[in-house]
Amino acid sequence: MIRREIMTDFLKKAVLPIVIALLLFSIFSRIFTENGARDYFLIWLACGVPFGIGKMFTLIPIGFDIAGTVGIVALNVILGGLIGGVILIWRLAVAVWYIPLSIYRFATA
Repeated sequence: MIRREIMTDFLKKAVLPIVIALLLFSIFSRIFTENGARDYFLIWLACGVPFGIGKMFTLIPIGFDIAGTVGIVALNVILGGLIGGVILIWRLAVAVWYIPLSIYRFATA
C-alpha cells in the first residue's frame, strides 16, 4: 500500500468514528443533564441512533391504530439506539486498534 491509501484508511477507520462519537457525546451530554448529573444510558442510547439507523425499522407498524403505530416506532428507535450503541462501541474499539496498526504500516511503507 502506498502512503496515501494508508492515510485514507486511517482517517476513515480511526479518526472519523472518534470525531463523530465525541461530537454526538458533546451534544447529547448537554441535553441529558439534570441537576448537574448526566444520564449516561440515555446519552449512549442517543449516540447509538445514527449508527443503528439501518436496524431501526425491523418492526413495521401495519394494522395498528395511531397509538400502536407511535408505540412501535418508539420501540424501533429504542432498539436502533441499543444496537447502534453496541456498533458505536465496536467502531471505537476498532479505531483504537487501528491507530498502532496504521503507524506500523506507515513506518514500513
